[in-house]
Amino acid sequence: MDTLSPRRIAVFRALQLGDLLCAVPALRALRGAWPRARICLIGLPWATDFVRRMPYIDEFIEFPGFPGMPERAPDMGAWPAYIGEVRKRHFDLAIQMHGCGVLTNALLAALHVPRSAGFFVPGQEGPRPDVAVPWPEGVPEVRRLLMLAESLGAASRGEHLELPILPEEAAAWVALRAELEIGGDDVRRGYV
Repeated sequence: MDTLSPRRIAVFRALQLGDLLCAVPALRALRGAWPRARICLIGLPWATDFVRRMPYIDEFIEFPGFPGMPERAPDMGAWPAYIGEVRKRHFDLAIQMHGCGVLTNALLAALHVPRSAGFFVPGQEGPRPDVAVPWPEGVPEVRRLLMLAESLGAASRGEHLELPILPEEAAAWVALRAELEIGGDDVRRGYV
């Protein structure tokens, strides 16, 4: 990546909770590298709750699905609004963190973001991101995504996962514990 720091970053990862949790270390690295950048997750509708919890993500855009992607039935009628929303945000970097890139790199290219990063499979046809990292087989997902972040100059800040508890959830747990007369200091230790 050039010496200019991105101001607006789109991260494409339209997957379920476990897969998003694996991306937390890479998101943390991106936030550490560019603390003033606006980072937007492009993901499945349920991920709005995930974004509320993550200090590394500022915004969310719902991905309407696409033929051949099993995570969501595609709503092709929603594509014009989706593309319009992405373009309206004027991202200067889009990062494809959704698989090896065989299908998703074309989706990334359709966003018309000036710079892109992601994985590719050597020997496969199709568009490649500007910063293209060969798909590393046999590497744990957390490390794979950190490799992608590091290729952009975002140093790892640890491989640990996070899913912060919202204040209202902690309060509800304290109230329930009192109601059921359960002792212990689980909430103070971060367990619910």
